[in-house]
Amino acid sequence: MKKILRFFKLQSYKVIRIKDFPESVAIGLAWGAAISVTPALGLHLIVCYIGTWVMRGNLIAATVGTVLGNPWTFPFFFYLDYKIGVLFYFDKMEKYEFNLSFLFQNFEKLFFPTLIGSIPVAILVWLITYYLTKIILVKRLNEKKNKIGS
Repeated sequence: MKKILRFFKLQSYKVIRIKDFPESVAIGLAWGAAISVTPALGLHLIVCYIGTWVMRGNLIAATVGTVLGNPWTFPFFFYLDYKIGVLFYFDKMEKYEFNLSFLFQNFEKLFFPTLIGSIPVAILVWLITYYLTKIILVKRLNEKKNKIGS
């Protein structure tokens, strides 16, 4: 547990040390975090970079934000996404098996509800990450200005 906390602390130092506007860093970090909760595993960085670039965010912060999605967190995100996707439109599966043959046979029944369900989760993660990051970075910037000015 100590190693995990240390890892996230080091990631936060990386974000704080990025020399860019707080809005730009917050946009990048928010895109990275939001895209990492979607089931598009091979496309996370590409979609993250495109969204960050369009909104003129920081690409380094976007890369750091994608750390939220990792093998330890994907099962929780995908389960939540699937449950939300089933609430919106799709039929719930009655029987689950945890093996590759079941996954390949039922790919459409699992992937599409997870993809649709990930959209509101990603939007919520984007908003929370953006506002929290912006508040923290603006506060830190003001502290630096006050320290230099005094």
